[in-house]
Amino acid sequence: MTAEDLIVLKLGGSLFTDKSTPYKLRESVIKAVAAEIKECIDLGLIKNLVIVHGVGSFGHPPVLKYNLHKGFRNKDQLISMSKTQQIVNELRKTIAITFIEEGVPINLMHASSIIVGDKMAIADYTFNSLKGFLSLGMVPLIGGDMMYDKTMGFSVCSGDQLAVVLSRVLRAKQLIFATDVSGVFDKDPKLEEHAQLLREININEIEQLFGKTEEETSKDASGKMQGKLFSLISIKDQIQEGLEVVILSMNKKGVLKNHLKGQESELTKIIYN
Repeated sequence: MTAEDLIVLKLGGSLFTDKSTPYKLRESVIKAVAAEIKECIDLGLIKNLVIVHGVGSFGHPPVLKYNLHKGFRNKDQLISMSKTQQIVNELRKTIAITFIEEGVPINLMHASSIIVGDKMAIADYTFNSLKGFLSLGMVPLIGGDMMYDKTMGFSVCSGDQLAVVLSRVLRAKQLIFATDVSGVFDKDPKLEEHAQLLREININEIEQLFGKTEEETSKDASGKMQGKLFSLISIKDQIQEGLEVVILSMNKKGVLKNHLKGQESELTKIIYN
């Protein structure tokens, strides 16, 4: 495995689940995404791949229900955390089985086993096993999770944060965020008919462009993307050195394949200049 070969692909929770309905899968989308990824592997467009998945409506409802996002308070929370992990494992298993059925050699892993946090930020990790399976040609599949937190006891480890750390540590060539929209828009494209896709965003201008309050961005697609974009600031140096970062939709067939072929696609590219 070389840095030039590796792609970290973050598949959003909004892509695989219906966030408006707890525990509702978008099974046809999962199958279509798996099939396109297999096609890209067969075409040689993907040589080494790590997939990070969001947990969407399988993770957010129980985490909020049991107040797990606030950290460890008492032992009564522990069984609730166990239940939450099992709910999310249903999603992980479905994703893994679907990809395997399409011929993608998935190796299912859990962030809670290899990540340690500190105040909700990833502070320590051990990726030796992941690197080993990757070197054999397997595709590690790892998603958002609850992680042990040195300060809070436990905290939420987001898939976006995990994808960024993996890209930095593994020296990936590309970091691709696949969502249910074509990229970052000036307004919410699901609500605003004339929302404009931002084709490029300068990493050095993210704080200036998107450093708004939650109230100001609550109706704006940039607000929904804000956490994702701000997580990229930590890999600014890697982007300057050549790490390619894009945000695209895999709701539409062929967008990922066309992008990897170098063809023009609807997406947002994160640049450094």
